[in-house]
Amino acid sequence: MDIRRIPLWASRNATIMSNDSIRAVIEDQGEIAIELSAANVQGGRVNAVSIPYFRGIGSGVLSDENTDWYKSKQRTYTAGGIYFTFPSSSEEHILSTTTCWMLRRYGSESRYGGVWRVSEMKSREMGNRYRLTKLDLMLPSHPVLYTYIRITNTDEIPLEYNVSVHAMLQSPFLESGCLISSSPAEFSAYPPNLREVAFNRLRSGVKFNDLKHAPGLRGQSADLSYIPGPTGTYDYVMGRLKGDDEIGWTTVINPRQQLLWCSFFPSPSSRLPDDVIRFPHVDLAFNYLGRMDSPWALYEGGTPQVFSLTAGFGMMNHHGAFDGLLTDIIPGGESRSVVYANAFTSFDNPRIGGGFYSVERAEHGLVFKRTKSYAYLQCDHSFRTLLDVADDILSDQA
Repeated sequence: MDIRRIPLWASRNATIMSNDSIRAVIEDQGEIAIELSAANVQGGRVNAVSIPYFRGIGSGVLSDENTDWYKSKQRTYTAGGIYFTFPSSSEEHILSTTTCWMLRRYGSESRYGGVWRVSEMKSREMGNRYRLTKLDLMLPSHPVLYTYIRITNTDEIPLEYNVSVHAMLQSPFLESGCLISSSPAEFSAYPPNLREVAFNRLRSGVKFNDLKHAPGLRGQSADLSYIPGPTGTYDYVMGRLKGDDEIGWTTVINPRQQLLWCSFFPSPSSRLPDDVIRFPHVDLAFNYLGRMDSPWALYEGGTPQVFSLTAGFGMMNHHGAFDGLLTDIIPGGESRSVVYANAFTSFDNPRIGGGFYSVERAEHGLVFKRTKSYAYLQCDHSFRTLLDVADDILSDQA
């Protein structure tokens, strides 16, 4: 187990956390995890998440001489990695992803033998006053980065919020032939946002229950579970979780490198304490060299430069297509909690490279089964360990 600080670009710094299975690098700017890496079966260390070619290295987009190329958006300037968005996605306000966080403490703990870091940010904006306290945890032998976030409304008036977590995946992990699975019972595709320049391959507004059979624009069926070569398309899909599952999850398997990335989080059926936020939806953005607007292309309408998959979860009820709140309220002076995990590991049995048929919760992990073959992910899918550590470390900051 190891944890230490490193300098990055300009005045930006980060924290490295690692155990014998996985390594994470979390940047202070926006609290974005720009590395989640593990060794593949060939022995090479691979980063699952993306650091796109255009990611800025200065202090911020407004001080960069190419600010117009980035559309003056901090979220494009620091794009990539794993990021937590609160209280909305509008850059007209102070957001968790567009602010430099302060690292408060880091170290090891004796109860479970893990390493941890605690960071914090505050918004004093009128009508948008809140404090975020974030704990990242890594446990021995778990190929998992666990995250706990305490959200406190520091104002006297209620705070309306929308919360989501995303991971942008790219090569060398993401490549043609990779397989995608996700737990929702139902999906629907949506057209590009007005700011995006892209072509779709999916028909929007039509619900479907299997990623293997998504409705195409011309009446054909598209297999979204299989990552093709460059199609020159960009599609956005949202899904609603099943009613009885305690956790939601999304996985990507690279069969050639025998690597599995998995994100899991509490669903609306979770039995965690009431103050823990549940997530009813997932979303997937399939960018197969399909974005032709800058900075995804070198110029507006130019040749796309990025081949990526962005997978997320949160409160994402576009156009009222699915049940579930798009926003919620935190009363003045009260707090809520967010827990989630991102795992990245290799698997020994090459048959799992053909995909799995079920995910089962074992006592100390998740089992991905394919008939008589399986891959095992050692993890605490109940989040009890994470909550225990957060209670121990953050109790003096309550």
